[in-house]
Amino acid sequence: MRRQGKTALLVDDHPEIRNQIRSFLRRLGYDTVEASDAESAIDRLATCRPDMICLDLVLPDSSGYDICELIRKSPEHSATPVLMMSDRTYPEDRAHAAEAGADAFLAKPFTEKTLRERIEALFRREERAVGS
Repeated sequence: MRRQGKTALLVDDHPEIRNQIRSFLRRLGYDTVEASDAESAIDRLATCRPDMICLDLVLPDSSGYDICELIRKSPEHSATPVLMMSDRTYPEDRAHAAEAGADAFLAKPFTEKTLRERIEALFRREERAVGS
């Protein structure tokens, strides 16, 4: 799955987790723009148009839910696929992520294979929606 010239915004407050996900994404053909908190994520969105957003649910200054809702309200980014990630895997967390506008939810920790499969599913869904 080589997605030439694609960029992912990666938002996670843990540097070691960000490093691991960055490595996964790069092997999958994505350049990454990174943020460690909500404020940085919003700043990055003001200057780039990522093809996908990998968003941690729990951030030091806000929640992934709140950031996802802001993304969905933004004309520039409202259609950008959002993959919410968290080690919180209660059904209500997944439901709240969907309500906030996340396209998919990925439980941490995860493998590169699982991330690839989730991303492929995101873009298949997007292609079907465009083709409808």
